[in-house]
Amino acid sequence: MRLTLSTLVLMFLLAAVGQAWAAGGAEIFETLKCGMCHKPDKKAAAVSLQEIAGTYSDRDKLVKFFKGEIKPLIESEKWGMMRGQLEKKIKPLPDEDKEALADYILSFK
Repeated sequence: MRLTLSTLVLMFLLAAVGQAWAAGGAEIFETLKCGMCHKPDKKAAAVSLQEIAGTYSDRDKLVKFFKGEIKPLIESEKWGMMRGQLEKKIKPLPDEDKEALADYILSFK
């Protein structure tokens, strides 16, 4: 009984931490006004969050993209505009914020 209860408590805590990161990522996404171009489930001015989440299958790849360590995995005619936003708004963020933003975007899988 104790082991089961401990396991449930641990699972609850891990879920809460994950939700806190996603909430932080949502706040960053909103503050940076990423939603002006990136919509959850449809292509608007830029690719959708679902497409990004499907292409960047894990957080490490997306964070590396945010850092400018890998090239974009999605072909887009809007890359020139996005590159400027990446350099100006996302690259300067602390790694923890990049990770939270990646977690938020990947929640749209």
